[in-house]
Order: sequence, then structure tokens, then C-alpha cells
Amino acid sequence: MKTDDSGRKQASRQPEAKSPPPPIVPEERARFRALVMTNPNYFGNIQASPFPPVLNIKLNTTYERLACVGFQPQFNRLDAVVYIFQPNGYGGGICSSGSQEYVRFYLSSDDGASWQDAGLTSFFAFDIPEGSTGRRRLEYAVTLRIDPAKRFCFLDNTWLVRAILAWNVPPPPDTPNFVPVWGNIHNTHIRVDPLRTILIEDLLQHAGLSLPPVLAEMIDAKQEVKISPPKVLGTRELQALYKGRDVEPHRYALGELHDLVSQPELTDVLMAPGFTGVLTELDVDIADTLFPAQSSTRYEQLECIGLNYEQDTLVGVLRIKLPNGYSGGPCTAGSKEFVTFWGDFKDDGTFATCLGTTSVTVHDIGRMPREGLEYSVFLPVDLDRYRRTCQEGPVLVPIRATLSWQVGAPCDNPDYIPVWGNRLDTLVHVRAGRGPAPTGRQPIIDTIGSMALTDIDGAGYASGPAQLAGFTAVQSPFGGEVVITGHIANPTDISSGAGPLKYRVIVNGGNGDQLLANTFPLARSQLLDGVWSFLPTIPQAVDAAGFYTYQEDRTGAPGNAEIFVLGNVLARWDTAGKTGAWQVRMEVKDAANVVYAGNPSIVRLDNAGPRIPAGSFKITTETSSCADFVIGDVIEGTYQVSGQHFSSLSVSVQPALGGNFTAPLPLPRTYPAVPTTGEGGVWRLDTSGMPRCGYVIRLGASDRTIVDSGYVGWGAEAFVGLCLKLATA
Repeated sequence: MKTDDSGRKQASRQPEAKSPPPPIVPEERARFRALVMTNPNYFGNIQASPFPPVLNIKLNTTYERLACVGFQPQFNRLDAVVYIFQPNGYGGGICSSGSQEYVRFYLSSDDGASWQDAGLTSFFAFDIPEGSTGRRRLEYAVTLRIDPAKRFCFLDNTWLVRAILAWNVPPPPDTPNFVPVWGNIHNTHIRVDPLRTILIEDLLQHAGLSLPPVLAEMIDAKQEVKISPPKVLGTRELQALYKGRDVEPHRYALGELHDLVSQPELTDVLMAPGFTGVLTELDVDIADTLFPAQSSTRYEQLECIGLNYEQDTLVGVLRIKLPNGYSGGPCTAGSKEFVTFWGDFKDDGTFATCLGTTSVTVHDIGRMPREGLEYSVFLPVDLDRYRRTCQEGPVLVPIRATLSWQVGAPCDNPDYIPVWGNRLDTLVHVRAGRGPAPTGRQPIIDTIGSMALTDIDGAGYASGPAQLAGFTAVQSPFGGEVVITGHIANPTDISSGAGPLKYRVIVNGGNGDQLLANTFPLARSQLLDGVWSFLPTIPQAVDAAGFYTYQEDRTGAPGNAEIFVLGNVLARWDTAGKTGAWQVRMEVKDAANVVYAGNPSIVRLDNAGPRIPAGSFKITTETSSCADFVIGDVIEGTYQVSGQHFSSLSVSVQPALGGNFTAPLPLPRTYPAVPTTGEGGVWRLDTSGMPRCGYVIRLGASDRTIVDSGYVGWGAEAFVGLCLKLATA
């Protein structure tokens, strides 16, 4: 954090007056899961369902509403902010399991003609009477990393995003028109950053050129070419660019005006005899411009702020409204939208604790959607010192955020009035801790295999949406590369010259401790005075004692850079060949060689995947491996799939030119309808209506393993072939 205030006890919140009794939760809310399990279409929100509706409820936002969705293009982050309105109706208090608020994202590059399922994320909501009763709503944020295709800077790359919020039941995959019962749908447009490196072959293709044969043999067209850094446009260039475009001079000249006032040496230049800079040609009152009585939201507006509960990251979503006025298009450096956050840990309205400034880069855009573009900003914050156990009650913190274009709000002035921008206040919930707030260099593991530790049970199985990755686990073990993320409480200030901490990660599968000692690339970012930059990727390697060097520095101040590890990665564990239950723990060593031990976690490993025994998938109607059949025949065969953590099987025809599988049904068959160890049986294909052709029948199987921390399911497949002919007279 940037500035501290006194005492952890100040995080406690007491209502100023006796709160009214919480409202009664209606049966359709309290018994929601039981009702939809009895009748999936109980509330009439499912199209073409065989189940008749009993009570019509759709898109009800009494309890929660998805308010904003924004994109941070420099980090490929989708951020959504969800409002929680009621003091109860969420399944229990913070010492209970509460209930989940699910958000599924969809992407469209053709303005909604087709949709790509980008993945699911969620957060836990709880009954918190101290929050919403007589106070403000609580605001939570969720985040998903995406990887949309990038294009040249002079080509339009606007995408449509759809986010679906659904309480207590996740929106089904690949169903962009799903209508939730409790929740809502939010559509918005985002702008993807342009390419910064390109392949030679792509450059030639776009230019309509080809290399002469003699050069084609010498040059590797797959090589990347780095694009020149985008140009920063000066005030005179912006004056020419915006001529006739209704952009005020005190808009495009703001940065230079601010520099002249804040840097005395530049002011002396301005006042020197004979100075003829472009600013002297503009009809701008510097005092009124830089110190306005009221902000302007003509160009941009901060619309939502929230806390990502699992990642301790503050999020802001802002809307860009106009096509011009952002210091140049995507081929230029553009401009910065700064957001500064403050926390009111005393709850006295002073917002005395500055938590820091962050930003996002924006540009002019030629094809501006009618409703504008939504961008997001994020700021990692250290809330460990304020965390309490759930038995001590919820920690609720008022947060203030100020959006200020091109010139960040000063950290020591929570009442700052920006020239362009606005201010928002809200209330956030700091997640409960396992014990007292750490006072030393305590190691904290946040996720294993992209799953929060709270979503991994005592046997090592994970269930629920992943953090950032977009997949959903169901009693899932782990396999492949298991990424371990987290942080160290109270890290040293590396940027000011302090020595870094050391840490090591230890795993134990029952045959003794093993140190993770592999070298892996570590990507880092830096936040300095609200501006993000990317540091060179370094090889993260252990020293002679098996300790990695901790690279994060969250002890920032104005002019003192903060350094973050992308994804908070601590270690990458290659689990190939390993199976069973493994313990994972972390230790930290400071400069005085004091070692701090973290709490161990258990994960279950499965690197075997599903199995299709040789010869078990076959055609039994005929004995040959590639038999001939007549159109209209019903072809029969057998299958057998097995696995320790089986998930699903499917049978399909390639090419897909018709046909109907009458067994096994339904298809695909999934766990838990299929036992966790797999199943075998008979498959039947009715070939009526299929054209004469050669076909392949494919059996596909997958398990529930989280593979390489990025997706679910080791896979296996088998094939049999056949030919369909016309019936002879």
C-alpha cells in the first residue's frame, strides 16, 4: 500500500444506528437449487424445454446485478463488476459456504453474428447485514484473461463482449442466449490492442508482396519483426489532427499545460521573452483549466469500482464516449486514463489511505460503437494486515476512486477534482483470513493449478471455476504442469534497494520432501506513478540452498516503482509420471535467515488419462476392420473406456453427413451419469439417409484432470472405418 494508517481494529465496522431487521428471503430464492433440480425449467427461463414452467422469473436483479464489463488491453484482462444489493439471500454468513455468483463471458468479432465461449468465473457472496442494510451496496469484481486475435494498428479490431451473471447455477457453456433467473446479461464493446511484433510473412501478405526465390531461400519468413514504438503526439500535432473535430484546446493541451505548472523550469521557458510556443496561440485560461470547480465527463466516465475478492485487486470500469480527443489513434501512443484509489479504513469519511494509482492506455477510434467502449483498470492491493477470521465478522471498507485523464490525481488529495473524469465511492468486502493478520514474512499460496485453495478439498480434488483461466473443475485432480501462485506478506522494498526475500516450494508424495528446483521464465510488470510497463522476462532459478528469489515489490510510493509477477507465479511443477495425493507447502527466508513456514495443502495428481483398451472399440455387425454396408443398415459395435477420474465419452461419424446413433444414449455421456471409472457397452448407428461414402466412427474419451493448469481433460480416441453403398436390386 502507498500510505498506512493506524491499527487493524479500525477495519472493524459498526453501524451508526440500529439496523432494521433483514428482509424475508422468498421461497423461490431460498429453495432455488432444489426447485431447479426438480424441474430445470421451473422458472421458465429455458427455451424449448420439455419441462413446463411453474413460476416465471427471468433476469431478476433484486439481489445482484452485473453492472459493468471492461477490458484492459495491455494485459488482455476482462473485468466485470457485480453489485450485491441485499443483506441476506445468499446462503449464509461469511463463516458458511455462502453461494456463488457466476459470470460467463462470450466474444464476438462479427458484432454478434457468432459467439465464442471465453470461459466462466465466479465469486462467493454471503449474507452480510453489516453491509447493505442502511448502507451502500457491496461491489465485487471478477476477472478472466482472454487472448483475442491482434491486428495491424491501422485496422479496426473492435469486439463485442457478452457477460451473463447467474446466481447459484452456472450459465451453461456455448449458450450465448441463455437467460438467467437471478442475474442479468451485459453487452459491451472492447478494443483490442494492435500487434507490437509481426511475422515477416504476414507483413508481406498484407502489402501484397512476395520475396524473389533467391531471397525466399535465404530469409526465414516466420521470424518476428518488432514494430517501432508508437509516437507521442505533441500539442501542435494534436491541434492539426483535431482541427474541425470538436476537440477543445484545453483537452489536447492538458498534458503540456500541467507540465508547465508542475515543473518550474518549464514555466520559466514559457515566461521568457520571445516565447512563441503553440500554447501561446491557444485561448486557454490555465488557472481555470487545471483547477476546475467541476469535472467534465464528456469524453470518459468511471462507472464502476469493485474488489476482486480472491486476488485482492481493485478494479475500475470506465466508458470512453467519443471517437476523438484521446491524443491519437492506435498507431500512436494515445493517452492514459488514470484511476487513483483510496481506502477509508477508519470509516470516518476521510479516505486517508491512498492505495495507489493505475491506468489504461486509450486511443482515438474511427468506428466508435454507439454506446462507446468499456475499458478496465486494476490495482493489486495488500490487504493482509486488515484481514480477520470469519468469526470476528466481515471487514467492510469504503473505497474511493477518481478517474483523471492524462494527469493522475495526487495521492495525498482524496477530494481532488480532475479536469476530465469523475469520482466514485463504494463499499467492498475483504475476504476472511485463516488466522490473525500476518506480522512477518508469511508465505501465502493463493492457487494451485489455477484453482483457489478454498476450492480444493481435503483429498486434493478441485471443484468450481478456475481463477482467470476460464474452465470449471468437477472433483478434478491435477496433471501436467501445475502452476503454483501466491505472495509473501510484508515483502521488502526492492525498488528502494532492499534485499529481496527468498522462498522455496516443497512437495511430498509420501516418500520424503522434494524441492521444486526447475528453472522457468518469469514475466514481470512494473507500476510507476500509475503507468504500467513490462520488464524483461528473467529465468527464475534456485540458489545452492534450493531457494528462489522473490521478485515482487508491493511497497510503492510516488516515484517508487512497484514490481509485480504476472499471474503471481511462484513455481511451475512438472508432475509427469506422478500420481496420488501430494502435499504442497512453501517456506520463506529473510535476510537474517529467519525461515517462515506456510500451511501445507493437498493436491491429487493423475497423469494417466482415460484408456480405451486395444480392440475394444470395433464393429460387431461384420468381422472385417473396414466393412461394406448398405445405406439404411443399422451398424452395431462395442466400446470400452476406463479411467481413475473418468469424465465423458462421445461417438461420432466423420464426415458428419447424417446418421443417427441409437446407442449409447444420451451422447455425449458425462460424469456423474457415467461412473468415475468409465463404462463399456454397445453402440448402434442407423445409416438411413446417409450418402454413399467412406466413413470413420470416432470414439472420444476424456477425464476430469486439470491439465497444465489451463484446461480440463486428458483425452483418448479410437477409430473404426466403414463404407456405405447403394442397395443393389
